[in-house]
Amino acid sequence: MVSSISFHPFISHFPPALFVAGLLLLFLGKKRNDPKLNSAASFNLSLGLLAAVVASFSGMMSVDISLRTTVDVEGHQGYSFLFTILYGFAVGYSYTNSFSKTAQGFYIVGLVTMCICLFTGYQLVF
Repeated sequence: MVSSISFHPFISHFPPALFVAGLLLLFLGKKRNDPKLNSAASFNLSLGLLAAVVASFSGMMSVDISLRTTVDVEGHQGYSFLFTILYGFAVGYSYTNSFSKTAQGFYIVGLVTMCICLFTGYQLVF
């Protein structure tokens, strides 16, 4: 670890929660035909993207590779980087074309990648 207190565990919970909340708000916004819910969803996703970038960089800084195998750490870092990239595309589509087939594909692939990233992070902790 770079320091005895890492910022990564504190910030890393926000991206998945805000991603799921944003997608739920998008679904409710489409179901109820309410543009305010769509705006709230895009705002949630934007905050989550910011938190994902901060979590990715803080995770890179706080890793102590001598305590874990390189494959485990780099696997989690790879999935978190992929999730952050997909998160960015999901945010962009939430503002421009929220309900297109491409946007829905990014949402679904983002959810799957998020679950894999969470699982690999869980394996690093326990």
